[in-house]
Amino acid sequence: MIQRSRKPAAAVLLATLVTGSIYVATTTTASHPSTTSPALAQLEVAIADPDASPETWLNYAQQLQQAGRRAHAIAAYQRVLESDPFCRTANLQCASALAQAGAADPFYGFMSKLLLLDPRMTQDIFGRPESQRYLTEDRFQSLLSQARVQSMD
Repeated sequence: MIQRSRKPAAAVLLATLVTGSIYVATTTTASHPSTTSPALAQLEVAIADPDASPETWLNYAQQLQQAGRRAHAIAAYQRVLESDPFCRTANLQCASALAQAGAADPFYGFMSKLLLLDPRMTQDIFGRPESQRYLTEDRFQSLLSQARVQSMD
C-alpha cells in the first residue's frame, strides 16, 4: 500500500473552513443592520470627544440611520440641530427618521418647530412619501397650510 501525504488534503480542508467562515461573517453582517460597521465604530470614537464637530455628529447620525438604528439617529440629528438649527440636511433627515418611526407626536413637535424656522422646508418634507400618511390628521394638514401661507410671504 502506498502512503501519501495528508498535507494537501488538510490544506484544502483548512481553506474551505476559512472561506466558509468569511462567507458567514459577511452575510451575517449584511443581513443584520444593527451590527456596528467599522465606519460607525470610528464615528463613535470621534463623537466621544466633547469638541466633536456638528459635521461629525451628522455623519454619525447618517451611519446610524443606514444601520437601521432610527432612535439613535434621531438623537444624533437633534444634537447637530442644537449647534446649527438651520442645517438643511439634518432637518430633512431627522424629519424623515421621525416620520418613518411612526410616532405622530414627536414628528408633529419637530415639524411645528421647523415651521417657525423654515416654512418652505416644512412644505417640502410634507411632500415626501414617508410624511404622506400623517396628512390624514387635521393637525398636520394645518401645519402644511401654514407652511404654504408663510412660504408665499
